[in-house]
Amino acid sequence: MKSAYRYLISLVIVATALIATGCMTSSSTKVTDRQSSVSGDKQYESLLVLAVTANRAYRDATEKALADSLIDRGFRVFRLPGDSAELPWDDKAAMKALVSKQAKAGKTDGVLVVTLVRREDEKNYVPTQVVQRPVSVGIGTQVNNYMQTTVEPGYYNEKKVFVLKTTLYDVETEQAVWELYSNTVNPASLSAGAHDFAAAVAEVLSDDVKHGE
Repeated sequence: MKSAYRYLISLVIVATALIATGCMTSSSTKVTDRQSSVSGDKQYESLLVLAVTANRAYRDATEKALADSLIDRGFRVFRLPGDSAELPWDDKAAMKALVSKQAKAGKTDGVLVVTLVRREDEKNYVPTQVVQRPVSVGIGTQVNNYMQTTVEPGYYNEKKVFVLKTTLYDVETEQAVWELYSNTVNPASLSAGAHDFAAAVAEVLSDDVKHGE
């Protein structure tokens, strides 16, 4: 695991991972990997959540959904104040100092950071299909059987997969103590994608670390 809040200074726009197109179906999030080095007696009652993006709408959707899901599972949650556009994303030292100051001022135990690893786009063509179905018309001895032919036109099947990384940093040591990788597939909207992602992360984190009930 990387230390010292390395991912806080990434300019990856997290919420790009939650944008949907009109042809998409309902979103789904699957946890693909997780690692934990949390000590057995360490508790993380209070968390500062941060989605790494300068876009206010994207950051708000991600952080609010994550906060709601974590609160439902017994965590106390805080967010970094200030407009996303005004935060020092380009200044590693300033960003680290700001997050550390806010985390300690709020007496939080950890900082939960979300970053986009990559976006995978798939577009597969499903070719035209000719389907034949048996059809019976009439009654008794007057039944006539024939084959009904239906042509199903070809179409493109689009799939968008957004790989996100969620990292928990210990405020006291500034070390990463927990990481989770997840795939969010075909988010139907920004809100739906954020909600689905947040629910998956909160469920696993709640199981992996001690916290208030």
